[in-house]
Amino acid sequence: MKIVYENKNVEKYFTNYKLMQRKLSLEWTRSIKKHMDRLKAAETFSDFLALGLGHPEPLEKPDTGKYSLRVNANVRLIIKPNATNDTVMICSEIIIEGVVDYHGEKKTWYIH
Repeated sequence: MKIVYENKNVEKYFTNYKLMQRKLSLEWTRSIKKHMDRLKAAETFSDFLALGLGHPEPLEKPDTGKYSLRVNANVRLIIKPNATNDTVMICSEIIIEGVVDYHGEKKTWYIH
């Protein structure tokens, strides 16, 4: 799949894992890199979801249309298929929004 980024800041970290490791732990960076490699290897979003790796979960309001992938118990990589509801499964482009801890009352963005 084609990978695009929400903004230049997200792109800066996701195209330089050494820089990401300065901001996040080595364990988190490795997990994120694995997710990114799997996303790039899949032809469509449906192919990626079929793997079930990273426990992809659709998010609910107000983040409908976005998915989370587990980085660790509380931290998630947030992605959004660049498609409409009826073409999500055949989508071949993903937007990387960032890395967040969204458990509890507030969101803590690590990369956004």
